[in-house]
Amino acid sequence: MLSDINLHQFKRFKDESVELFPLTLMTGINGMGKSSVIQSLLILRQSFDRGELQNNNRLVIEDKELVNLVSPDDMLCSDADDKKVSIELIDENKNAAKWVVVAEGQSNILQYKYERKDGDIYSCSLFDKEFQYLNAERIGPRVTYNKLTITKPHSPIGYKGEFVANRILEAASNLEEVKLKEVLIDGVSAKVYDQLSAWVSEIIYLGTKVSIDDSDDSKISLQYSFRDEQTKTFNPLNIGFGFSFALPVILAILTAKPGSLMIIENPEAHLHPRGQSRMGRLIGLAVQSGVQIIVETHSDHLLNGIRVAVKQGKLDCNKTHIHYFTADKVELKNLKYKISFAIDEDGGLERWPSGFFDEWDNMLDELLKDK
Repeated sequence: MLSDINLHQFKRFKDESVELFPLTLMTGINGMGKSSVIQSLLILRQSFDRGELQNNNRLVIEDKELVNLVSPDDMLCSDADDKKVSIELIDENKNAAKWVVVAEGQSNILQYKYERKDGDIYSCSLFDKEFQYLNAERIGPRVTYNKLTITKPHSPIGYKGEFVANRILEAASNLEEVKLKEVLIDGVSAKVYDQLSAWVSEIIYLGTKVSIDDSDDSKISLQYSFRDEQTKTFNPLNIGFGFSFALPVILAILTAKPGSLMIIENPEAHLHPRGQSRMGRLIGLAVQSGVQIIVETHSDHLLNGIRVAVKQGKLDCNKTHIHYFTADKVELKNLKYKISFAIDEDGGLERWPSGFFDEWDNMLDELLKDK
């Protein structure tokens, strides 16, 4: 499990330390650095996948699947004192490493040097085969999905959910069971295939069943049926976007193993508020079962689903933390900063800073004003 990431002169941050908990929620104003924290982790992962990080002491900042920072200059903080950029990672066992590059030139593969290294950082969850990342830009509904002939070494659902049908087929063929006991819905078989339909019913539409047709040698069809329309099945193109955007998130959690790491951007995308809060509950249950999850979100409903899980005793409050990224104008300059706080045992928040999910109250005040 990761415990800390420290960024120096990386994109939005002159110097920033981000403590990572079993469940870390990052939220806040657009453009304040939430995605930059995630990108720093993904840069390490994509460099590791290419063998550059551990074998050649090189950092890859351009990749067609994960992160493309365009150029070394684009990774450099706008008010940097020099050209040095560093990413430092620490895990729960105090294994640590700091990768330092000089952000100049045209090459997007940068030689780095260690300024600090303790233990084997490459044994942590970020570099494990169980790692799963889901991009905010997940793929929408498709008539069919490609059948994979070679299994990816990690992120088997794909960074955009493009392999979701193939992963369902694999789970069904192997009679795979959910490893995270806290997420199991009572009265439903522990098999991933059955729990998937149960959670889609819980989060999106009651009485939904997800099924697959793999009769084609190269394509897989996803089909949905509903309790109130039992005689008909529906292709993803003919139902709401919420199904296609939420399905990879649900499946990723149901196929995760304790000790693994997941990074999910906007798990609430295209979901009704009720579905968003129940997605928050599912994420909380997965964390209680031993998965570390880093979430970027703009949803107060997702947050509230997690808070309720804490209050109900389904998620330990000491496993959660919130980082709120914001900015103030000080002497005509944008002062960027991060406010970090916890969820209390009763589901309350340790603090509620200005701008943090308070737009409902702000608009209500406007509505109640006299003309």
